[in-house]
Amino acid sequence: MSWWPRARTDSQYLSPAKVIGGEGAAQRLPELLDRLPGYDGGAVLLAVDDAVADAGHIDPIRASLEQAGATVLQRGGFGAEPTAEIVDAIAREAREAGAAAVIGVGGGSVLDSSKIIALILRHGGASADWIGPVDPTLELAPHILIPTTVGTGSEATNIAMVTVDGAKRASMCDRYVPPVAVLDPLLVDSLPPRIIAATGLDALAHAVEALMSTKASMLSAHASFHAMELLVANLERAFEGDREALGLTMWGSHLGGQALNAGVVVGHSIAYTFAHATPMPHGVSCALALPYCIAYNQNIDERLARRIALALTGGESGSLRDAAEAVQALARRMGLPTTLAEARIGAEEVDGMASYCNAEYQRPTNPEPMDEPRLRDLFAAVETGDLDRAFAVTAR
Repeated sequence: MSWWPRARTDSQYLSPAKVIGGEGAAQRLPELLDRLPGYDGGAVLLAVDDAVADAGHIDPIRASLEQAGATVLQRGGFGAEPTAEIVDAIAREAREAGAAAVIGVGGGSVLDSSKIIALILRHGGASADWIGPVDPTLELAPHILIPTTVGTGSEATNIAMVTVDGAKRASMCDRYVPPVAVLDPLLVDSLPPRIIAATGLDALAHAVEALMSTKASMLSAHASFHAMELLVANLERAFEGDREALGLTMWGSHLGGQALNAGVVVGHSIAYTFAHATPMPHGVSCALALPYCIAYNQNIDERLARRIALALTGGESGSLRDAAEAVQALARRMGLPTTLAEARIGAEEVDGMASYCNAEYQRPTNPEPMDEPRLRDLFAAVETGDLDRAFAVTAR
């Protein structure tokens, strides 16, 4: 496969129209809301992460909005994996309250839910009605997204995930990328180390997978490489308590989100399958899957492979095998599972996971075709964390 992105290949790059950063940036919400395209006043839905609210971080945000004269409907309860029932119930409340804008403050579950609610506010229906591609000409209610983790990059993506009938489903719309995203390091300063580890590796997976995607563009590739640079240099230090490194990890996550609009590849398919086999946070499943995604896609252009490997090993090796091992070792040092047993998935689940993954989560953007026999061998390699076995699956 030839090196990409290529200058004459059709491409598209999406990012928020405005990104506001810096300590205390969330306190600028009244000013940002007043200037938000399409907002002419009215009630505001403030969708929040429960843990962030319990920590007291939402109180000053809500107070600043109310002092500026906004009527605020605050709702939480989204959970780690929001279901259609939860999202639809809050959307109904927001419509009944006459909400004219949505502000999401939280991790990926809150931000993704905020996107779908902003769509429902304008066009009705329920979450399940908007699964799959959504007409990009449809306008959403004005929305501002503020992340409180360092992993999902949801404040920059055109995807919203919601669980429908027990399965994670994607709703995709260019309008989900918000007019305004706010990156306030103060909102991530109290993150527990385990959350930093999981969400940070989720961000790293976004950067790597988007770069492997056949829809990578000049700008998404730039965002991917810079995200990897920031995350590899800072994630472990952030996990150990370095606040400056944590702020840089947050920016790495945001850039990974911008890159993610080029599409993910087999790694996320594997991750969703792990989570279907046994409930686990999305970042944990992505951390477990990333080394095997690298192995499965080892046949990408050798120049791209070398650049990815150098980025993931901090310049130490141009080998994807070494890169996969570096990612696996990083996850292990931060206490994340690196085998099926550590993730509490039995070896007897391998065949079922391969079948489910192949049937439910095909990735047209993946550079290597996905098929059930090779996925079965790949899942078997995860059983004991055997990277040599994983690389043998697609070896040529």
